[in-house]
Amino acid sequence: MRRLLPLLLTTGFRLAVWCLLTADLSRLNLMIGLVVALLLPRAHSRPLPLRALLRALGRSLLAVPQAYVEALRLIFGHESVEAEISESATEGTIPLLVFLDVFRITLTPFTIVLGLEDGGRRYRIHAMKPGPRHGGQTP
Repeated sequence: MRRLLPLLLTTGFRLAVWCLLTADLSRLNLMIGLVVALLLPRAHSRPLPLRALLRALGRSLLAVPQAYVEALRLIFGHESVEAEISESATEGTIPLLVFLDVFRITLTPFTIVLGLEDGGRRYRIHAMKPGPRHGGQTP
């Protein structure tokens, strides 16, 4: 089962990308996509920790609605304030998890990862945050 799960996930992901690229869900196109997904070469890497991968995928999917909320806050906010923040990395040694973390952080509007710090355990992030609202007119 441990060897079959990555094969199924990889094939399913490739087939989903095929369907998105072709925008065709006909039976023939699905069969062609399945053959292409199975024939493409596979990367030989060490097995991913499933729990960390699922947590990173969940955080990445949750980042999409958070990005919309953040964008609305920036649109309706009066001023934005620059900030440099730090956030812990999921697993700094596995490239896929690093990619998912960077994707999740960069998906938020006006936020970008500047690099790793603390020996690869924390991300250094530049962010634009909504500033404080001004309460009224000045006298």
